[in-house]
Amino acid sequence: MKKIILSIFIASMFSGLNAAEKEKEVNSSINEVTVFLQGAQVRRKASVYVEKGISKIILSDVTQYLDKNNIQVKGNGNFIILDVSHRVFYPVPKQQINTGVMPKEVAQEYKLVEDSMSVSSWKLKKLRSQLEVYKSEKQILLNSGVIKGQKDNDSMPLLKDALEYYRIKLMDINKLSLELDQKIEKEDVIMTRLTNRLNQLKNWQNNVHQPVEDTSPKQQIVVTVSADQSTSGSLTVSYMTQQAGWTPAYDLRADDVASPVKITYKAKVFQNTGKDWDNVDVTLSTINPNRSNVKPTLAPWYINYYQPIQHIPGNNNMYYGNGVSNQPAATEKMVMSRDMNEDDLAKHLDNYTEMQSNMTMVEFKLNIKHSIPADGQEHLMAVASKSIPSTYEYFAAPKIEREAFLIAKLTDWEDLNLLPAVANIFFDGTYVGQTRIAPSSIRDTMELALGRDQRVVVERKRIEFEEKIKKVAGEKIATMKYQIIAKNLNLASLKLNIMDQIPLAANEEIKVELLDKGGAEFKEEDGLLKWVFELGAKTPKKLYYEYSVKYDKDKEIVL
Repeated sequence: MKKIILSIFIASMFSGLNAAEKEKEVNSSINEVTVFLQGAQVRRKASVYVEKGISKIILSDVTQYLDKNNIQVKGNGNFIILDVSHRVFYPVPKQQINTGVMPKEVAQEYKLVEDSMSVSSWKLKKLRSQLEVYKSEKQILLNSGVIKGQKDNDSMPLLKDALEYYRIKLMDINKLSLELDQKIEKEDVIMTRLTNRLNQLKNWQNNVHQPVEDTSPKQQIVVTVSADQSTSGSLTVSYMTQQAGWTPAYDLRADDVASPVKITYKAKVFQNTGKDWDNVDVTLSTINPNRSNVKPTLAPWYINYYQPIQHIPGNNNMYYGNGVSNQPAATEKMVMSRDMNEDDLAKHLDNYTEMQSNMTMVEFKLNIKHSIPADGQEHLMAVASKSIPSTYEYFAAPKIEREAFLIAKLTDWEDLNLLPAVANIFFDGTYVGQTRIAPSSIRDTMELALGRDQRVVVERKRIEFEEKIKKVAGEKIATMKYQIIAKNLNLASLKLNIMDQIPLAANEEIKVELLDKGGAEFKEEDGLLKWVFELGAKTPKKLYYEYSVKYDKDKEIVL
């Protein structure tokens, strides 16, 4: 008996608690977003009034694309947050109550329409009655014996008078009939309109314009709170969504060769959450929001001898060190036959290749508020601008191009936290082109091509060519001398880097010898000649180099 009483008491206590948990829906607005390269964290803020006891605060109008497992709520006020949950609410349309009583204004109009219909109906009856009379008169005339020729006429004058009478009378009847038809048609239109309006008034409840209700499912965040007394406060709710992101972009600008390069960070931000972000604080982040929050653990790391791929001579099948074969296996080195496919080898060796990727984790907090509609389109935002210490050089390869290229060399760029992206290049206010910035492949100095400078011209031409034949050695020797002329039409001197080359022998019978490098730095392994010097304004500079080629006198070489 005591157990039964105790059970009833506990049940009544919990039912009382449930009854005390009142639900109150509050409005919230988006005030801050953190946009990741893929995904975004949205923060909403709501002012709340919390009643004494336990109650539930409902925040509706959140995106349907939120991650329900990543909802965080922070409260500001004299209350305690007990629980946070997510639910989908399906609104039920409000049922219209039919009282059966017609409103006074509707009843008055209904009576007026009924009276108008009675008047119109009487007019129609009268008009149709007159029309029937005219039709009867016309029929009598048409059935007359004179018209049908069934009556003898005393004379032609009498017949003439009779015909004239019939003509006048029929024309008069037809005219009056047409006028009546027009009146009947107009009255029919009036009667139709009155009938339609009367039907509308009869169904007045179905024609009352009710507010359009949104019955689509609503995502709701339910916050259960407890307060010792009624109080006011605020809630800040944050959640993740994958329907947003951003991509970096840059503008690189140089005014002249005496100015540093100015880099402008830009972001192309998009979101398709179904909720516009109006006038919100925006933070751009490169952090991966999907990273695990679980503490890492290290498992035992075992090492062993590497078992190479083995190939059995005479057998096209490969096997690993632990395989079974009738042939002796190589134990210290890998044996490959000539028919072994290199693709097969690479396919196995990639198991021992480790790919490393290290992207800088950085956040950019924009200083002004932005509005980003939920249209899925990219919206361009300026993030920041910085000047980078820069030096400028001109590069020329006169064998290919006579015009020199301006190169900017940027130092101390590592602190800029650059991300892989496409950059637009501008020089002296002119768009030059695009380049791709890949920080992982840039070393101490970043080089940017700023385009051609038509005022710096480098020309190359062969000024000497001589061929000699050594009959005893069976060789032919070709000697060539080249001249390079560099011209600077700018008003200031500049640093010029010129690259040229001599050929490399692809056959042991061919010998190439550099006779005069003309002050250039020579790299024998690739045959490149490099000159670096200051070129004065409007002061041409001439460079020379000479080389020879020895080859079989009975063969030809294109030089």
